Amino acid sequence: MKLSIFLAGFRNQNWIKLYESIPNVTTLTDYEVVFVGPYPPPPELAEKDNVVFVQDWGCPSRCYQLGLLHSKGEYVIWAADDGIFSPGLAIDKAFASMPNHRKGLVSFSFTEGSTKELRIFGPGAPKKLKRAVDKIKRASTDMNMVLGENPALAMCGPAHYKIVMNALIRNNYFREIGGWDCRFEHIGVGSNDLAVRLQNDGAEVVMGGRFMDLSQEWYSPDHLPIEEAHAKNDMSLLSGIYSNIDIDNPRTKIDFDNWKQAPEVWGRRQFENAR
Repeated sequence: MKLSIFLAGFRNQNWIKLYESIPNVTTLTDYEVVFVGPYPPPPELAEKDNVVFVQDWGCPSRCYQLGLLHSKGEYVIWAADDGIFSPGLAIDKAFASMPNHRKGLVSFSFTEGSTKELRIFGPGAPKKLKRAVDKIKRASTDMNMVLGENPALAMCGPAHYKIVMNALIRNNYFREIGGWDCRFEHIGVGSNDLAVRLQNDGAEVVMGGRFMDLSQEWYSPDHLPIEEAHAKNDMSLLSGIYSNIDIDNPRTKIDFDNWKQAPEVWGRRQFENAR
């Protein structure tokens, strides 16, 4: 199989629309979609031959790690469940620009917000990203170092190289690097750590086009638990990891099975229908 697209979430009412938007990003037919979360996909999706569902009540980062574990494609790409894929064949273009070695990857941008001004993440958006991170920093009293201030997080190139939120990458290399550190509850901040580890390991990051249009507002009820995870756990964890790291021995690979120690938090994150 050429490609696996995997995602974690509980908004299974959105999954049909998301699945039907896949032709916006690729003309490939040899792909599978792996959904991970507490609630199963609607019956009309479950009947699809290329849909896989993995039930898990863990934190979102653990769910993404399980998505990678159950992906069979030579290449993988991860997505969010609160929007649709953007027109423009971003995946096809990413394959065309993918570095021809196992450590190459293509990082995508996305837009977020439906009625307010769109927040654009990825290439060309470091200032907007910095404002979002600064807001989380102000909410976290124990956050002493953030991106760009910690020497262990200093990397070459523009600021957007410090985050890999959605990317096309070879499955075997992504597993080799260890995927996400699932001590981060949400992959938003965990992806900063992922970006650093990938580039410390010599990965070549090529910037791709817009991949997803996320419809949820930043401060919608769906996103409030994400902000809580960032401010109360993930940003201070990022600070702790990189304030105590040996710069001469950069952080690269981690244990892929670290997800087994990640807690089950969906019940706390859910504002209704908790288990």
